[in-house]
Amino acid sequence: MILGALALSALAWAETAEWSRFRGPNGGGAIEAGALPVEVGPDRNLLWRTEIPAGDSSPVLSAERIFLTASEGEALYTIALDRETGSELWRREAPRPRTETLDNRNGPASPSAVTDGERVWVFFGDFGLLCYTVDGEELWRHPLGPFDNIYGMGASPILAAGNVVLAVDQQRDSYILAVDAGSGEPVWRTERPAARSGH
Repeated sequence: MILGALALSALAWAETAEWSRFRGPNGGGAIEAGALPVEVGPDRNLLWRTEIPAGDSSPVLSAERIFLTASEGEALYTIALDRETGSELWRREAPRPRTETLDNRNGPASPSAVTDGERVWVFFGDFGLLCYTVDGEELWRHPLGPFDNIYGMGASPILAAGNVVLAVDQQRDSYILAVDAGSGEPVWRTERPAARSGH
């Protein structure tokens, strides 16, 4: 898989300075932006190209870094790239105590990371939650699962009120979990009996 950065105008770049979670700053999937390139491709409006392992997560951006999840063989990775150059700054392998059964439209690295610019949190259905500094030092891990979801887990964590929040929707026993962003310790869990699957 190749990740590329488009050459955006200075105005658009300033307005899109951070994209800290799945679907952007407010979860809406859209932002106000200035003039964007009409044509893009290998030789048009490209700042850099970086080859990385496959993954279905959306990249998230802090002021200086890009974070994403990926898989290669049996390995699950959290990867940080330099936003200006695209160079890989670090790659950390997650534990993988099991292998989920996945729908063929899903992959083991589907959930997007979330960042506050100082730390980055990731979720893998085959392990659970992990927290790193933006420089790649692991701060904590919180195992979860196994899960019962015919599609495989694809929920992306978000930050709210100092917690990492994850919707664990599955065939039965669905819940929303909040863990302390700094320690990974559980803060609350709310059952969701009406939720029968998640995408």
